[in-house]
Amino acid sequence: MDNSARRERFRKHLKKALFSSAFLLASPLILLAWIEKKLSRSELIFISLGQFLALFPGMIGSYLRAAYYFALLERCSWEIHVGFGSYFSHRAAELGANVSMGGYCIIGTASIGEGVMMASRVSIPSGKRQHVDAAGKLCSTTTLERVSVGRNSWIGEGAIILADVGSSCIVSAGTVVTTQAPDGYLIAGNPGKLIKELSI
Repeated sequence: MDNSARRERFRKHLKKALFSSAFLLASPLILLAWIEKKLSRSELIFISLGQFLALFPGMIGSYLRAAYYFALLERCSWEIHVGFGSYFSHRAAELGANVSMGGYCIIGTASIGEGVMMASRVSIPSGKRQHVDAAGKLCSTTTLERVSVGRNSWIGEGAIILADVGSSCIVSAGTVVTTQAPDGYLIAGNPGKLIKELSI
């Protein structure tokens, strides 16, 4: 085994050890949110504790958030990076491996594929009709739609994702995605438009 393989193996073991330590530290909070899920349909404790963990800086904060969401989201890899100030507003979110989120991102009912990279202040609400009924009128009930981001896509600073984004896409900074985007496109503008097809 050469030196680079040894270093990679050591790095993987170190990451697992740090994640395990973070999981132990976060376990009281995980237990509280788990009890809430078993006893009610509320997500108040889940969101509140996620916001609390969002305030921990640096690598320690990132591992604590990874452990918390690994245990509580509908599906979540342990190999994720959740930046300072970022949190999930619904347990139904799904995250693949090697997802990286910058600071101050807010994610709702979303399915995010592996290898997706998000800059800071990205928002993925649970669809674009949360407080509107089928007739287009405001209503008191909340309708959550799942929004997906395909694997290996890059989401720029301050983007708002209201509709599905395909795999291997680039969403430019400040873009508001309101209609479904296919695989392998650069998307920019408000509302977001397909600018050009990328070679993938």
